[in-house]
Amino acid sequence: MKYLNLITIACLLILPACHRKASPVLTYNLKHSVYIETIESVGTVEAVNSSVVVTPRVWSGLQVSHLAKEGAFVKKGDTVCILDAPELKNTFEQYNTDLEKIEASKDSLEANQAMQLSMLEAQVETNKAQMEISMLDSIQLKFAPEIKQKLLILEMEKVKIEKMKLEKKLAAQKKITSSEISQIGSRIAMQKNQIQMFQSQINSLYIIAPSDGFVIHAEMPSFQINGGSTIGGKIEEGSKVYYTMPLLQIPDISKMQVSVEVPEADYKRINNDQRVEIKIESVSNLETTGKVIRKSLATKNRDEKSQIKSYEVIISVDSCDSKMKPGLGAYCRIIINEVKDTLVVPSAAIFTKDSMKIVYVAKDHKFIPVQIETSLTNSSESIVSKGLKGDEIIALMEPPYYLISHKANTENYAKIKSSSVKSDTLRKDSLNKIVFLEN
Repeated sequence: MKYLNLITIACLLILPACHRKASPVLTYNLKHSVYIETIESVGTVEAVNSSVVVTPRVWSGLQVSHLAKEGAFVKKGDTVCILDAPELKNTFEQYNTDLEKIEASKDSLEANQAMQLSMLEAQVETNKAQMEISMLDSIQLKFAPEIKQKLLILEMEKVKIEKMKLEKKLAAQKKITSSEISQIGSRIAMQKNQIQMFQSQINSLYIIAPSDGFVIHAEMPSFQINGGSTIGGKIEEGSKVYYTMPLLQIPDISKMQVSVEVPEADYKRINNDQRVEIKIESVSNLETTGKVIRKSLATKNRDEKSQIKSYEVIISVDSCDSKMKPGLGAYCRIIINEVKDTLVVPSAAIFTKDSMKIVYVAKDHKFIPVQIETSLTNSSESIVSKGLKGDEIIALMEPPYYLISHKANTENYAKIKSSSVKSDTLRKDSLNKIVFLEN
């Protein structure tokens, strides 16, 4: 029986030796490094400030005859849109024609009034001459018969009355003339003001860029008007538009930001001023940094049927490249926690034995189970706060039983051994045989 036990022990020693080469243990050289906990999300590049170009306040029907191409870069003052307004132009021409007629009627009135004033002035002069003649006759009045004296006196009174009538008529005619000319002048001024307003509206049909930037065509909901024609949709050349309707958007590319949507679980871990690494996926080698500047309280469902809510997070961009255009997708890596010069252990290297966290440290072709404590932890790695010093080689998978050394850490040996034995039938049988020999 004793020889049988010896043979069994020899077999147990030989079998692991044969198995070592077939089952190597992956290891990891533990060094002090940087622990980084991140949240990754894809967002959209957008401008912080953007100029919206709208149609001018023109009530007549408008149509786009020229429009800058979408995505084209324009400078401040460049013509980005030309609108056509046939009704406005027709009205403008009609007002100009009416102005010419009014000015012609004014000239005619002034000529007629001047002629009437001249005739009245002539009559006044004639009456004046008659007055002078009557004054001469008055010298002979004392030598004339009584009847003739009365006739001469009546004649002189008649001339005086005629003089007063002519003077009043002349004064009244001057007032009438002045009033009529003034009225026509007011009509002319009003007509010119209207023409000037129409001219200003026509000038406003030539729309210029308010700032430098890339052109983005506006898009409005489509709807029908007057029971027939449809307006709205994507603004293009030939589109029918109405007053104060958005035509173009010109983002200010000197200051950009990124808008990302994150699920509720990640949203709670994000705070303002957290550092963000940004990569524009559609542009090669375009990487920059930023920080979280705002979290939106408004929520929305990613899908109408989904109950998962997403929140908007706005990220600033530290350095804007000319290739960073609004609308491009941006891969964002938000740094939630970052600890430098610390011991970071992969999660695959940490094992739980009876509520204890342990790692297997390689030493002399064996692996020693070492109890550790962790602080910050994420899905892939943890910071070791107690149990390791660094420069150890640890196993990334649980070593076979025959490679585990149970001589170290005697305080925890019983628990670790008990947990290991329960997990493997072969190990349990081997341990029973060893205990039997010891007895």
